[in-house]
Parts: sequence; C-alpha cells; structure tokens
Amino acid sequence: MATNWIEEANQNIQGQHGIMGFEEYMEIFEKHPLLELRPSYIYIKDALDFFGKSDNGQFILFQMEHADSPAVYGQHLPEAEIYQNLINFQEEGINNKFLLLVGPNGSAKTSILRKIMKGAEEYSKTSEGALYTFSWIFPIDNYIKGTLGLTSQKSGPKLNTFAHLDDKDIAAILNSELKDHPLLLIPTNLRKKIIEEKFKDHPDKLDALRRSYLYKGDLSKRNREIYDAMLKKYNGNHYDVLRHIRVERFFISRRYSSGSVTIEPQLHVDASMQQITMDKRLGGLPPSLQSMNLYSMQGEVILANRGMLEFSDLLKRPLDTFKYLLTTMETANINLNGILTELDIFFAGTSNEIHFSAFKQHPDYNSYKGRFNFIKVPYLLDYQEEEKIYTEQIEGLKDRSVLEPHTLSLVCLFSVMTRLRSSQAANYKDKKLSQIVMSLNPLEKALLLSDPSNLPDRFDSEAKSILKQSIEEIRNEYMNDELYEGKFGISPRDIKRLLYTLTSDHKQITGVEVLECLSDLILKKSEYDFLNMSSQGDFHNPERFITLLEKHINDIFDRELRSALGLVDDRSYEDYLKKYITNIKAKIKNEKIYNPITGKHEEINDYYVLEFETNIDLKENPEQYRSHLLSKLGAYSLDNPKKEIVYSEVFPELIESLKQSYRNEQKKVISNMAKNLVYFEAEKKYEEGDQNKDIQTPLSEDNRKQIQETLNNLKNKYHYTENGALTLIKNIIKDRY
Repeated sequence: MATNWIEEANQNIQGQHGIMGFEEYMEIFEKHPLLELRPSYIYIKDALDFFGKSDNGQFILFQMEHADSPAVYGQHLPEAEIYQNLINFQEEGINNKFLLLVGPNGSAKTSILRKIMKGAEEYSKTSEGALYTFSWIFPIDNYIKGTLGLTSQKSGPKLNTFAHLDDKDIAAILNSELKDHPLLLIPTNLRKKIIEEKFKDHPDKLDALRRSYLYKGDLSKRNREIYDAMLKKYNGNHYDVLRHIRVERFFISRRYSSGSVTIEPQLHVDASMQQITMDKRLGGLPPSLQSMNLYSMQGEVILANRGMLEFSDLLKRPLDTFKYLLTTMETANINLNGILTELDIFFAGTSNEIHFSAFKQHPDYNSYKGRFNFIKVPYLLDYQEEEKIYTEQIEGLKDRSVLEPHTLSLVCLFSVMTRLRSSQAANYKDKKLSQIVMSLNPLEKALLLSDPSNLPDRFDSEAKSILKQSIEEIRNEYMNDELYEGKFGISPRDIKRLLYTLTSDHKQITGVEVLECLSDLILKKSEYDFLNMSSQGDFHNPERFITLLEKHINDIFDRELRSALGLVDDRSYEDYLKKYITNIKAKIKNEKIYNPITGKHEEINDYYVLEFETNIDLKENPEQYRSHLLSKLGAYSLDNPKKEIVYSEVFPELIESLKQSYRNEQKKVISNMAKNLVYFEAEKKYEEGDQNKDIQTPLSEDNRKQIQETLNNLKNKYHYTENGALTLIKNIIKDRY
C-alpha cells in the first residue's frame, strides 16, 4: 500500500519524541547522571567520540559523507586542535574561549564546523545523545479545581503530572526558549547536594562538575519568574509546581535552528527580547502570570543555546557588533536589556587571512586575543588527501569525460607545489639535513610530504635515511611563521573550476591536456595572487612547476609503457655488480670462486665479465679498468672499516651505465613501434569509419599484434582507455624517442 511507510515511520519515531513528567525524567537522571550533566562543550566532544577514530587516529566523523555536509579531508591538525580545546573546556568546567578558524579562502574552515554540527545533530538522535528541556503546561478550568491550575489543595508525596494531558485539556503552554535543562528546576542548594552525593566516589568527575553551570547555575529569567510565582500560589509546595512541567526531548538541527545555528556576516541583531503577556494567544495563562511582565527572547544566540553557534566570516562584521562576545566568553552570560541570561553554547567562527591580518592591527586586538583561540586551517600539503576532495565531482562528470590514470594526481601535485616554500638552512640544526632539504625542488617536496617513502632517487642511502627520519621537522618548518605553507597558493575552489573546464573541453583527459590547461592558467596573474610571488629557485616559479610535472608524468608513463611492452628491467643491479667485482677480483688474483649453493670452488665466468663490460660500453683497457675498480674498493674499505659494503654506493657510475645500457636496448623496441603507430591508427580509423574504401598499410601482422597487446596491457594493468593510451604513447615518443 502507498501508506505502508506511515507504520514504519511511527515505529522509528516512538521513544524519540516521547514526553514525560518531571519525576519520570529524574528516573533517567538516576540511571545516567553523567550523561544528563553535560554542558554543550562536553556534548560536542562526546559526539566526536561517538563516531570514533580510524586506524590512523583521525576522527571518522569528518570522513563521512552527508548530503548537506561534505567530507573534510586532510585537515587532521585543526580537527585535533578543536578536540583538544573541548578537553580543556571540560577540565576548566567552562567554555571560556571562542574558537576562530583562520585560513585562506576555500580551506575547509566552514566545512569543519558544519561537520561538527552534523555530528551533533546525528548524535542527538541516539540514545546516548538524548537531550531534554521542558515546557510549562496549564490545564483548562474544568480539569482541576481552582484558578487555571493554581490551587491551594495540597498534593501528596506522589507527583501527579499534567505532562500527558490531551490538547483539549490544556489552556496554555509556555516553552523554554533557551531550552533550559530540566535539572535547573531543582533549587541550586539541593541540586548541588544531589550531584555531590551521586559522585562522592568519583572526586575527579565531581571537581569538573562543580565548575559547570548545571551545578551552580539557575533557570533563565522567564522560567525563574514562572516557577517563583507558581511556588507562591501553591504555598511553597514544589510538588504542585512540578506537576506543570512537561519534559521533552529535543534534537540538534541546523536546518531548523535548534541548538545549531549559523550567523552570517550581514548586520543584524543576534539576540533580543519582547513582551509576551500582551499576546492574546496566551490568554489561558493563570492571572498571576498574566499580571507579570513576561518576555520572549529571540535571535540566533537564543536558538543556539544548549548547542553550537557558528559565526561565518566573523571579521567581515564591524567589531562593535560582536564585542559582547568578550564578556560572554568570560562570564557565560549575555546582557539583554539589562537582564543577564546564562548561556550554554559552544562558540566558533571562521575568518579568511586578509580580514584576520587587518584584525591584528586593530587597537582592541589584544582584548579579543585573550578570549579567542585562533586555529589555522591551511590549504592541504598532501596531494593524495587533496585528490579526495574532487573524487565526488569526478564521479559525477564521468559520463561526459574520462580522467586517465595519474591525471588527478598531476592536478593535485600542482596545487600543493603552489603552496610550498623553499627550506632555509637557519631553520635546521643538523647541517646535513639542511643541505638535503634545501636541495629539494617543489615536486620532490610535495611527493615527500604526502608519503615519506617518496624519496628522490638521486640521494644516496644515508641522505634518504636522514630525510625519512626528518619528515615532521620538514612539515613543521614554517608552522609558526607568518607566511606558513598552505597560507597561499591555488584554492580547491579554483581546481574544481579547472576540472569542469577540462571535462567540458575533452572527452579523454590525460596529462597532456592537464599540462596545457595549467600552462594557460599560470598566465592569468591578475586572477591568482600566488602567480605574483617572487620566485626562489624552483619555488613560487609556476613555469618550472609545469616543467617538473611534465617530466614526472612522462617518467611514470615511460615505465608503464615499457612494462606493457614486456621491457621491465627486473634485474638486481646490486647483485649484478657484486658478481662482476667478485669475478674480476678472482681473475686478478688467479683464484677460484666459492659457490655457496654447491659448496664448491669454481672457475671464474669469463663470459659474464665480458657481458658486463659490454653493457657498460667499456672503452679503456679492461685489465687497467679492473685494477682501478679494486683499488677504489680497497680505499673505500679502509675509510669505512665497520661499514658493510654496498657496491651500488661505491660505484654509482657503474649502476647508471648499466641502466643507460638497458634503456638503449628498450629504446630500439619503442622507436620501432613508433614508426608503425601511424599505420596502426590509420587502420583503426578505417575500421571505425568508412570500410567501403580499401586501405593498405605496410604494417606487419607481428607489429600490429605488438601494438594491440601493448594497448591491452595498458588498459588491463593500468586502467587507461585505448584513446588515452594512444595519446600518451604519441606524446612520450615525441618527447623521448
């Protein structure tokens, strides 16, 4: 049936929207006192804990996809800093700092806060995250004796409640605009006594609770006035007053501004009051309340109570419009028309770097600095994390365009390279390390920051070891600098636009198309500030970025093409070189070589020695050359008596000669394929087009088969499309062969 969903919806909602009397709520408190004594900052912390952490220690909440709150990638440091602030608030017993996320435009500041809001919203729907407030219920005349629920009749010790009355029996309802906590209905001195008794065996928890407003605070002004008036009418009988309390569960919701509110930078009042006792809709209130000046509170601050309030682009507003935050953060109170109102809000906001720099020049900056914690949210410096930002976008565009392998990585490497600075010797105590990091180019640094195993091949094993152990030092070099890495560079928003442009212009997108697009982009100096920075070697040098990336992507495809052709060099150069040295040493000394497999001494392998020397294209006298190598090895052993010999380190030039020899062999095969590629494409176009016309090419069956197998290998092993693979083959041949 079309209405079957109603039953399912009813089942899902039961227990969530239940209402209860005050006594029923106290039973919940008895079972879970700690859960019911959570201010907003502990609640937000518990929401983060609820979703847990991944194996690498990152908060799972930020990695989750929600329709109205995209996942946040790579911002582990600011996320951890926010969490640490929540811990600090918990230890201090008060949320006395405004968290201002500062960073360049498009660095995910707002996304981080929206994710926290979404986490609190989802958490509030769980049993662990249940939140409660209350309303005042006033029955009609005919329901009870006396004046509209006010009677001098004494109640027994059993607390009967009006919480479950039908609407027809209710004359008026007054909700709690600030979502006052039900525990605040208990007189302060007695509430303290209850909490002390509950946690007498847990002094650490009790110490934190004593600093909380739930321990020493009070009801909001309107609720306090109603409570006192009712208590007076009931001759001091709290039982009768609490009969009018209906405890209700509420849910965090940014969409409906319930405990989760965003204040935009446009000027408007954050909180205000207006009199409600003149409202005819509340004519069912008891006369004793109608005679009072009861006020209604309005505004984002009021709606956000018991939750989180985000100030979007806070510093775009004149300072006077949020000066009240200084007092509010210090006292947890807001002054509305002379009435102090206690708040329970987790305050956070965002600002871009331009407005923040101007803010620091303001005379009142130091006053704000004491009440604000500034959290940097830079652009990402990990290109693999950056890739994740665009995955959903790419998935949505795949029907109109295909991104070939490594294409997105190329774009993201460019992004990170625009955000990096060259290292300075003065920032490193270790001279060896400083020399190594100062020699890194932007591409090498970007690869290294993403994966510590991405060590440049040009370094020897010692340099690689030093570099690998110092990744954090390199990553933190400019952490506290005014011009920190990630403060400048291209924004993810610009990269998203670039990807849309690429997918609009091309059916297949390879590194060729990406580099063409980036070459056009770096000419637009009036649009991108990072293009106008003074270059420091290869850093802040967009033209060099393109050159480095072109070589990088060609190196990758060159290896893949050789693999697809079956030209993989899987030899161990270390073993190959060691065997040669062992043979020539035995030859010069006229000795035999011990074979550990057979356990026998065998004659040297003259053919092996000759093959090796042919491969390195030896031009000089073999005997003299061999003696020179052994002398060099002996000198190395004397200089490094305790070090195990690594032949590739002693003779790096030999390794390079061997590699070049093998490359030359491979080059012949690829050059031969290059000559035949034009014929293969002609036949392919013929098959796809007009087959009535006869076509003849000099392409042999073996060559045709070789090219097709290569394309199939590139498709199956590396996931290229055939057209994309052909584009890259032609490009690499043009560039290198």
